[in-house]
Amino acid sequence: MNIKEVKTCFKVADVVLEPIHPKNFIKFNYIENIFDENGQKLDNKILRKRVGFVYIIVINKIIKKIGGSQGKGGIKSTMNFYQGAMQGGPSIRSFGIHLLIKKELDEGKKVEFYVIVSKEIKTEIKGLFGSEKGFVVAYKEMEEKCNEDYFSVEHKYPDWHFQSRGRGAGYRWPEWVRKSYEKYRVQNAKKAKKKSKKV
Repeated sequence: MNIKEVKTCFKVADVVLEPIHPKNFIKFNYIENIFDENGQKLDNKILRKRVGFVYIIVINKIIKKIGGSQGKGGIKSTMNFYQGAMQGGPSIRSFGIHLLIKKELDEGKKVEFYVIVSKEIKTEIKGLFGSEKGFVVAYKEMEEKCNEDYFSVEHKYPDWHFQSRGRGAGYRWPEWVRKSYEKYRVQNAKKAKKKSKKV
């Protein structure tokens, strides 16, 4: 599906190769002037605001992945998981997406991030001892709706939805990604073991 078919999203960043960082291969160049889907200029603070949102990874205008989050630190925080995936203890999802993006960039393709932001809803939030009024965001429901809409048109999930697309060889992470991830984990474990011996 072409991103032009989506009516509710707006672009927040281009992804480019990272020539300087010693470990990470990609970085995000955020849009200086962000406009929402209706052409209204947004304060760039929205990138750090705790909002519910769906993110869409687009390669040469074609949607490759749809995900969602509402974590602290907002949109930038979630995108940092992908940018910094060659460090620490990443999941195969962030590690694999990082490598897939690098591969597309190496091939000269254009990689972009778009988002769909949900409105906060004021409601009663229950705790252990009572409840109070507060704001919630329905990012998970929005993410599911976006994937349902995609499926209704394409009759499949986006190419980089390796877990939700089903089982079998055609739906697993590419072999080269899985091998790279296992190698990374082994190297990390060895480094951790050396550190513990020194302490």
